[in-house]
Amino acid sequence: MSQPNLNLHHSLKSFDQLTVDELYQILRLRSEVFVVEQECVFLDLDNKDQKCQHLSLYQGEELVAYCRIVPAGL
Repeated sequence: MSQPNLNLHHSLKSFDQLTVDELYQILRLRSEVFVVEQECVFLDLDNKDQKCQHLSLYQGEELVAYCRIVPAGL
């Protein structure tokens, strides 16, 4: 059985490497998941992003998944 071509690619960047558009897409996706879908009322912008790695998964040009990798002890 052949796998469909989903045109997936990933990106791993430090905060300083993110473009303004990438950061906007990340923050929007985090808001959609945590605030809207999971109804978590908390301050997502916690001053940790600047010290984290940001793993993004794209399908074509659309951000479809994201993971913030927080260093131990932060």
